[in-house]
Amino acid sequence: MIAVIGAGPAGCYYASRVRGREVHLFEEHQTVGQPVSCTGILTDSVRRVIGEVPERLVVSRIRRFKLVAPGGRFLYVDLDKVNLILDRAAFDRYLLDQALANGAVLHLGERFLGYTPTDGGGYEVHTTRGDYRAHAIVGADGPESPVARAAGLYRSRSFVRGLQARCRFPGLEDGVTEIRLALGEFSWIVPEDGQVARVGVIGPDGPSLHRDYAALLGNAEIMEDQGGLIPLFDPRQKLRKPGENVFLIGDAATQVKATTYGGIIYGLLAAQYLAENPETYESRMAAKLGRDLWISLRMREFMNAMTEQQADELLEIFQRDHNKQIITQHDRDFPSRFIVQLLMKEAQLWKLGWKLLRTRARGGREGATRLAS
Repeated sequence: MIAVIGAGPAGCYYASRVRGREVHLFEEHQTVGQPVSCTGILTDSVRRVIGEVPERLVVSRIRRFKLVAPGGRFLYVDLDKVNLILDRAAFDRYLLDQALANGAVLHLGERFLGYTPTDGGGYEVHTTRGDYRAHAIVGADGPESPVARAAGLYRSRSFVRGLQARCRFPGLEDGVTEIRLALGEFSWIVPEDGQVARVGVIGPDGPSLHRDYAALLGNAEIMEDQGGLIPLFDPRQKLRKPGENVFLIGDAATQVKATTYGGIIYGLLAAQYLAENPETYESRMAAKLGRDLWISLRMREFMNAMTEQQADELLEIFQRDHNKQIITQHDRDFPSRFIVQLLMKEAQLWKLGWKLLRTRARGGREGATRLAS
């Protein structure tokens, strides 16, 4: 038996892909898909992973992004392929249905407590409702993963906080997601229709983040509060306990791109790779997705170091037709496919990069001075 801890997208998709094994899905909540803790916006990449998304799961479609710099400069980016705004809870349950159709057994309201290795290489999995014998454990149990803790794989993790609400929001543009570079590390206004939007901001938890969130919401009428913790990708995170059949996928493995803090696509791909071959899972993740996750982390560091003037300069660079074309045609889930093209075509990006390096170095020296004083 394989014990999958967590019935989110990664856990359910893994359970739907495993062949010839008895799989038990353990979910601590009473309902799969609740509470909602992410925006539910997916790029066209999702079709290449799970196939066509049923129309009943699609709330709206995004065809343009509007990037707004702190000084008020803005840029529209048309998307070559539309993004899907999903009913996130329904999407999770859709993947669950596929897992159940594949023979998975679901345990709702049952929390993982730990595990004990048994003779012969198996495990006794301990939950709030009893003990189970398993030959493998898959941790798909979120940013603070109890499986990672129990297996000694947790390391010293860094997190950001996502604050989001579904709300009635004035002035929405049909099919346009607005990104405001001045608020938090990343912020968004994602329309569901002409009146309702998913509005949120991500960054280190604290008063500054909550102020940015209030500024973003303005006078919007909140219908539902959402959000949660998001792990920062750790390039040194182990995905398997050495010598054992204990694995991590999705947020539990910090498989989140740091540019927009989205992790659904990476979690689904990790689930697929693990289901297809546990022995090559780690090497396959490193070969296929490791570079993109690392690039997104470096991009996030640079974006966090940008001044308002540099944000305006970045939008000016992206405004040029040849750069807009590159951004439009490539999927933001995989930055390695477009960042090199941008750097080859745009010398001003190199200059901006050097400015950001100096800004980061200055910030490090100032931080050291403050610590010493």
